[in-house]
Amino acid sequence: MQVGFAAADVTPPIGREVPGGFSKAYSNNIHDPLLATAMVIACGERRVVLVGMDNLSVKRSVVQAARSTIHERTGIPGSHVMIGASHTHNGGPGIGALPGDFACSFDPEFCEDLAQNHMTSADPEYLHELSDQIATAVILADQRKQEARLALGRGVEATVAFNRRFKMRDGTQMTHPGKGNPDIVEPAGPTDPEVGVLSAWSPDGDFLGAVVNFTCHGTVFSGGISADWPYFMRTTITQALNTDALVVFLNGACGDVTQVDNLSLRESEFGEKWARHVGQKVGAEALKVLAEAEPADLLPLDATQTSVTIKTREVSEERFERALALLKSDAPHDHEWWFARDEVLLHEQNKWEPEIKAEIQAIQVGPAAYVSNPAEYFCQFGLNIKARSNFPYTWVVELANGCIGYVPTPEAMGPHGGGYEPRLALSSKLVPEAGQIIENASVELLHSLRPGEEPPRPRVSSAGRPWGMGASRTSTV
Repeated sequence: MQVGFAAADVTPPIGREVPGGFSKAYSNNIHDPLLATAMVIACGERRVVLVGMDNLSVKRSVVQAARSTIHERTGIPGSHVMIGASHTHNGGPGIGALPGDFACSFDPEFCEDLAQNHMTSADPEYLHELSDQIATAVILADQRKQEARLALGRGVEATVAFNRRFKMRDGTQMTHPGKGNPDIVEPAGPTDPEVGVLSAWSPDGDFLGAVVNFTCHGTVFSGGISADWPYFMRTTITQALNTDALVVFLNGACGDVTQVDNLSLRESEFGEKWARHVGQKVGAEALKVLAEAEPADLLPLDATQTSVTIKTREVSEERFERALALLKSDAPHDHEWWFARDEVLLHEQNKWEPEIKAEIQAIQVGPAAYVSNPAEYFCQFGLNIKARSNFPYTWVVELANGCIGYVPTPEAMGPHGGGYEPRLALSSKLVPEAGQIIENASVELLHSLRPGEEPPRPRVSSAGRPWGMGASRTSTV
């Protein structure tokens, strides 16, 4: 087998938009560089690629452009390239509307103003740079392939990520009800504490790099452009084993999972201190997995993909008129205005995009499979996919190869649901069945592949005999 790693810088200049909030925000410093990090795995002519990119999400157009360049320059099929966004909320202007997106709306000037001046908008120049740099990372990783062996392992880090949705005493559900809120009954969803690690080692036993999968929002750091807690996770691993190594991060189904422990009265878990705390603990768990690595040839390599069609939710004319009246009578100042903005724009967008197509992809490395979707996918669905998988190691990757917004559980969207994620918006526009559609397609894709054999752990050739010194008897003389 051969493996190659490479990274390319995707850090925007200071002063560009920082997406992830409800209104405009701009960077004024850079804490750490944003990277597109690629791992190419090859056996003979077959190659598969895993790319982790430090950004809130990745547009489908960026993925298509990057895959096209990669195929042209390396011959690797686009279907063999998975591009997952880390979901850092301190990234570059890679999401949002582009100029002209609402040119066909009922009032183009009004809607374009909403989309460009009153919410995060994408920077066309930065999008072009993203696709080029993703391709650069993959091309360089392919050129740098060397003989290597791979190892698989999983650990558990259950103290840094928490479900942010709660069942309340009034029978509803709420997102971030506040630390220690006495009306909290219990969490409304699970977490996934698994730390999944695929590592690469030289024939001499040198650590070359790894792919780490963990499930937690990138909402910890505040203080400039940053990869958020994955930055500290990566440095924890590389500083311990090999500073020249690279770590690809692929986020799990973390649509409702963050670093905030609402059941605790400790300080708020934000800022560099807590980004370091989360990153180092996940990195330390990954190091424990790496310490037990038994490198081998993990075969076969394979990749497959499909697409599913999902309808969007309707914005009724009554709701549209109510939202429009609010926007025209009030200045932007609170969440009701922001949701009204989204309802008006979604009402128009639904005219030309009443349904979306979502790519579901699976990449196999022997007995392990990475299965991806482009959603902010609720954690329960990720756990369901793992439970239904035919692979010994299954790692779900959200916000990969595009972005279709939040996909909550039907319960969260039902009469006793509520909270931020299910509320109708540009970021949460799909029908309640979306999560199950993605889950079923993911499981079907996994079952279309045949898992490779897990390499046997080294064992002694036969049962042992007592060590002479250990079998000595105590003398009474």
